[in-house]
Amino acid sequence: TTTDIKVHLTEGNLSDSDKRMYPRGWYQKPKADGIYYCLSLGGSKQKLDVEIAPDGKQIWINWVNLPIAEVTAILIGCVIGTALRLQGKLCLHSSVIKVDNCAIAIIGEKGAGKSTTAAALAKQGYPILADDIAVLTDCGNSFLVHPGYPRLRLWKSAINQLYGDEKGLSRVFNQTDKHFLELNQDKVSAWGFHNQALPLTAIYVLGERQESACTPSIETIIPQMGVMQLITHRYPQSLQLEGGMQRREVAISARLGEIVPMRYLHRGDNLA
Repeated sequence: TTTDIKVHLTEGNLSDSDKRMYPRGWYQKPKADGIYYCLSLGGSKQKLDVEIAPDGKQIWINWVNLPIAEVTAILIGCVIGTALRLQGKLCLHSSVIKVDNCAIAIIGEKGAGKSTTAAALAKQGYPILADDIAVLTDCGNSFLVHPGYPRLRLWKSAINQLYGDEKGLSRVFNQTDKHFLELNQDKVSAWGFHNQALPLTAIYVLGERQESACTPSIETIIPQMGVMQLITHRYPQSLQLEGGMQRREVAISARLGEIVPMRYLHRGDNLA
C-alpha cells in the first residue's frame, strides 16, 4: 500500500511579534474544510508550527532557528504518525525486527527499552524493520508492518554498551543525549535494515525493567487485555481522533489483538 503525503516546509525569521513564549503541544484548529491537527513548539528564540490537513494528506511546517535535522526528526516521528492515523493507518509506538521473514513488534511504556532491546537483537544479526513508529496495514487475515527509516534512536549508555563510541553519531535533538545509529541496507550479519513489508506474527510488551538480575520470562496476554495494550501504545499517544475514526481504530486494534499473539516480556536491566 502506497501512502502519499505532501509536505510543505518553510523556514522563516523571528519577527518582534513572534518573540514570545509559544504554547507547547497539540491542539485542533477548525476550518471550513474540517479539523486541522496542529503542533506548536517554541520559546523566545525558536519556534516550530505544524498543521496537518483533516485527511492527513498534507502537512505544513514552519520553523525558526532550528536545525533542519531536528525539524526532520519531528516530522518523521509524531507528525507523520498523526497524518497516517488520520488516513486510517494503525500506528504503534514500537520497534520491529525481522525474524524468519516475519515481523516481531516490541511495545512498552516510554523508557521501557524498546529501541535498546531491538538494538541488542540487531547486534545478533536480526535486521530492524522499524523503530519508534510501526505502521500497520490490515490485510484481512493478517497485518503487514511497513519498513521505517534505516536507523535507530538510542541513548548514549545503550550505544556504549552495544555498539561502541557515540562519537560521529548525530544527536536526535541537541538538548538530549539520544543519538541516531545508522543501519546497513546491504547483506551484513549485524546492524542490518530490512526494507520490505513483512507479516506481523507476534507482539511483545516490555514490562518494567528490574534493576536486580533476573531470569527473563514470557507471559501470554489474552486478546481482551492485549487490545488495551494496543490502544495504549498507539502513536502518537497524544492524538485524540474524532468519534468515527476513533471507533474504527479501536475496532482494528481489537482485530489485531485477536489475530496476532501478544506476550509480556519480563527481564532484568542487563543487555548482556
